[in-house]
Amino acid sequence: MKDATKTPGLNLVCPVFSDKMYKIVQDPINGPIKINGVFLDLINSFYFQRLRYVKQLGMCNLVFPGANHTRFEHSLGTMFMANEISNYLNIRDERLQISALLHDIGHTPFSHSIEDDFYSLYKVKHEDLTEDIINGRGNFSDSDISDILAKYGYDGREIGRLATGNDVKNKLLSTIISGSMDVDELDYLRRDSMYCGVTIGNIDYKRIFNTIKIEDDKIIGEEKSIPTIEAAIISRVIMYKSVYFHKTCRIAQKMLGKSYMLNDDKKPDDLKMNDFEFLNKLLNNDKSKELVKKILARDLYKIVYKSPYTGEKYNEILNKMHDFNDNSYIVDTIPPLYFNKKSRLKNDFNVYNNGKKYEINEVSDIVNSLNKDINKRSIIVSVDGDNYNKIKGLLN
Repeated sequence: MKDATKTPGLNLVCPVFSDKMYKIVQDPINGPIKINGVFLDLINSFYFQRLRYVKQLGMCNLVFPGANHTRFEHSLGTMFMANEISNYLNIRDERLQISALLHDIGHTPFSHSIEDDFYSLYKVKHEDLTEDIINGRGNFSDSDISDILAKYGYDGREIGRLATGNDVKNKLLSTIISGSMDVDELDYLRRDSMYCGVTIGNIDYKRIFNTIKIEDDKIIGEEKSIPTIEAAIISRVIMYKSVYFHKTCRIAQKMLGKSYMLNDDKKPDDLKMNDFEFLNKLLNNDKSKELVKKILARDLYKIVYKSPYTGEKYNEILNKMHDFNDNSYIVDTIPPLYFNKKSRLKNDFNVYNNGKKYEINEVSDIVNSLNKDINKRSIIVSVDGDNYNKIKGLLN
């Protein structure tokens, strides 16, 4: 047995179990992470291991070939970030790291790519599924996460609320998991930018952690934090514009959603699948297989029309497309209409300025400019090859 005290890297080793078996996970973003006890048991559970086969960025690898990283490694990275902020702010509550580790365990195949389609059918979001898996509820009664947590003295219901940022009794921990400047985002922006081959998401999280403090169970930035917070928000907005809302990524995602809706064997158990199982299901169904074959061959719909967004224009286009098969075209809005609130833009992080507390958007012209920019929406129509010329003539 190795001596757990002699290995460099992040320690997520429970003191009570420090003499027990541990593992070291080599994270390409954060370095070696040493794990045992409750963390090791959770990572070795079936539903956490499933995350190895769920891509972090869904179909974005069709545009950014390196974007094949998974929810598994992102979840480890979020746990790392939770441990880092705990050390900086002297938070001694292991529930934070546990909740960070489990925060994405409910993600469906291909992550956010077809989450809207799943919601339209089954009325659940990945946060709902996260709580169900943690507590072994409903369709996930076979999950052993709750038993693992109970073995170490933790309440699965509480961890589920923390993991989804919904614990009103533990507001500070909840906000660190899901808030205006949370550990989830501080991992995925850095991780996604590296795997996509762009540099814009490389946030200086250590500077952020050095210039924030806890006040009334909230995270507040000192005045000297403002430039680093601005840089983080710039990174976030540009990553959304250049990667997450990339027009070709969106086309591939929408095509995947259409292929699933064509499948005549849809059922709630599909939410439990990983990416490979999901693709296999679509490829083995006569109604969905042709469209998913096009996606895999990167034979994607081509953009035929683009214009600034207005509600009237959007409805006008839909009316013109009335005679075409729904599966032959996509009318998309980029950024999506839902991306327009503080909870999405995350421009409400509190900072001190001249001795008074403000939201960052109240003191930063940079943040306000970025928020205005990302709210400039476009309507993008893409179509299959057979209808390209017809629809082009109709819309242009």
